[in-house]
Amino acid sequence: MKLNSKKPILCFLLLGFLFSYLSADFYDNQNVFNAQSVLNTFDIDTSYQADPALFTQHYEKTIGDDWEKFIESYDKGYNYIPILKQMLNDAEVPQEFLYLAMAESRFSTRAYSVKKAVGIWQIMPATAKSLGLRIDDFIDERRDPIKSTQAAIKYLKQLKSITGKWYLAAMAYNCGIGRLQRAIKEAGSDDISVLMNSSKNYIPIETQHYIRIILSMNVAFSDVNTLKTLDKEYFLNRGTTTTLASVKVPSGTDFNSIAKSAGISIDDLKSYNRQFKYNFIPPNGGEYDVYLPYEYLLAFKTNFKPKKVDLSKFYIVYKVKKGDSLYSISRKYSISIETLKNTNNIKKTLLSINQKLIIPLKQINQKLAYKAK
Repeated sequence: MKLNSKKPILCFLLLGFLFSYLSADFYDNQNVFNAQSVLNTFDIDTSYQADPALFTQHYEKTIGDDWEKFIESYDKGYNYIPILKQMLNDAEVPQEFLYLAMAESRFSTRAYSVKKAVGIWQIMPATAKSLGLRIDDFIDERRDPIKSTQAAIKYLKQLKSITGKWYLAAMAYNCGIGRLQRAIKEAGSDDISVLMNSSKNYIPIETQHYIRIILSMNVAFSDVNTLKTLDKEYFLNRGTTTTLASVKVPSGTDFNSIAKSAGISIDDLKSYNRQFKYNFIPPNGGEYDVYLPYEYLLAFKTNFKPKKVDLSKFYIVYKVKKGDSLYSISRKYSISIETLKNTNNIKKTLLSINQKLIIPLKQINQKLAYKAK
């Protein structure tokens, strides 16, 4: 990344703050309460605030290049931060887990990893399905800012129930509960100072780095003087006003009709709704949540008249005959049984004669497709 003339100064200030704030002189700092509060929230003994394994060791290598990016991410996350904070608070999960989302994705619904984790909360496919998120040819709810947050909250609560401590839940979220339990068994302790021992590496180095990021970000972003110095004092009020509204839109609706009704560009509309893989709402019946900034809500409610896509260009309607099964139909049209069931919202395996099924064609017009990456 190229740095403009202001960015090196920003990095210098942040690093200077970090090493002065989180050094051996930590207890003399007037804002020591911030760190103690964060550690208490994560069920970490406050004596750990002076532990070099968290606050000083490896920071030039692991944090130096990232501070600027995290500041930029927090600035750009204004659409999602209020929603995430409110949902965490309502679910009685510490709002400090907001920085878990920052560490995972930098608040990007488009974020994805080589391990196939996707969305703001970087949820893996199997985990997503176990949490009730839908993933199929038309939609990936891991990219849905609301539903993915609901799933992440549910998962964090499950991990907290298993481990008993929030910092262990955060570790398990990153490396997996099985991996964490093996580490605790090997270490003979679940104490964070033991698990974060960089010479033993009971937990993966990636997870150690991840925990340092979450804790240090919570401390730094709650420090008024630092934010004033960086001209980012408004960060303290980030999360007081929800910016996105949810509207119900019937299946098959063309995105263009939604955008036109609201007075928003199609690209901006898609940026808030990355969960949909194509420029239309999935065709298998019912209504779907579509997200708009509040400033467009009134126009949408006033002007919206659903305009459905001509699905005949992309699908065929098949009438079930005697002897048909999901298996035989899927073989006939070279699609998976799962795709057939998801497309038609089928829960059971038995079909009825004359039942109509939507069969997605192999070739989908690219003008209507925008595969999220």
